[in-house]
Amino acid sequence: MDCKVFCMSNIPPQNPYQQPVSYAVPQTQTQLQPQKDQTLAIIALITGILSPTLGVLCCMFLPLGLVALITGLLGMQKVSKGTGEGYGMALAGVILGGGTLLLYGAFFAYLFFGAQSEFNGINFDY
Repeated sequence: MDCKVFCMSNIPPQNPYQQPVSYAVPQTQTQLQPQKDQTLAIIALITGILSPTLGVLCCMFLPLGLVALITGLLGMQKVSKGTGEGYGMALAGVILGGGTLLLYGAFFAYLFFGAQSEFNGINFDY
């Protein structure tokens, strides 16, 4: 008999002993980028915020302002090299720390030199 009349489809019969066709799964190589460091920028921001407030309360403006200024500059340097993040936080730390140092420095210079000029006109000879 002719298969064209009695066959249901025109697909040739499969060999049952043949290996099934496997499709290759594309290999995706995900390389994790090293995470960029924000530690210096965060320290600069926190100490920059604390320097004017604790400077009034505890006279800690000098160490906190210096820490904010130095860590902010180092954080900005890391960002420019491409190994760090947080340029805005580091910049805010530099501005707050440097501004605190300038503000308190000017205040204490005014107190020191202003007090000296007032005592110049007083005669302590009795």
